[in-house]
Amino acid sequence: MTRSPSVLARAAIVAVGSELLETTKIDTNSLFITEQLNAVGLDVVSKHVAGDDRAVLTHVLRSALAGVDLLVVCGGLGPTDDDLTREAVADVLARPLAEDVALVDRLKRRYASRGLSVPMPLNNLRQAMVPAGAVVLDNPNGSAPGLWIDHGPQAVVLLPGPPRELKPMMSELAETGL
Repeated sequence: MTRSPSVLARAAIVAVGSELLETTKIDTNSLFITEQLNAVGLDVVSKHVAGDDRAVLTHVLRSALAGVDLLVVCGGLGPTDDDLTREAVADVLARPLAEDVALVDRLKRRYASRGLSVPMPLNNLRQAMVPAGAVVLDNPNGSAPGLWIDHGPQAVVLLPGPPRELKPMMSELAETGL
């Protein structure tokens, strides 16, 4: 899963979410990710923002992936219908999505631990869909796991959008040298 910075030299970032295209929301995640990548010797050569539109996101991901060693995608991993990152990345990398049974169990346990009297909504199971060959990255601060996908000589990392979830996960990746 991890590679040394000498192997990964050029990186791109894609921040996902229509709210990031509005005037009231600032994409601070990309700045944090850039700082972490630069600290381990990676050169961020491009940053992109894509709204919650699968066709647009797929186009942006293809473009961002061209010419880089590492693509970090943040946002769009939640349970709602507009969380399209997993599907778009699976399309771009030509990998089928499959339900990860361990993630289903984790999601059910997390939901049950809240003590709610209603069953977990089925749409939460979207977060357990994983592209073939992906390594699941634990998210101790939320329900959407991160993913690391080796794609030939490239790597694609998917991180959740909420900063309280993204920052510890990105910091841990950077501490291990990616």
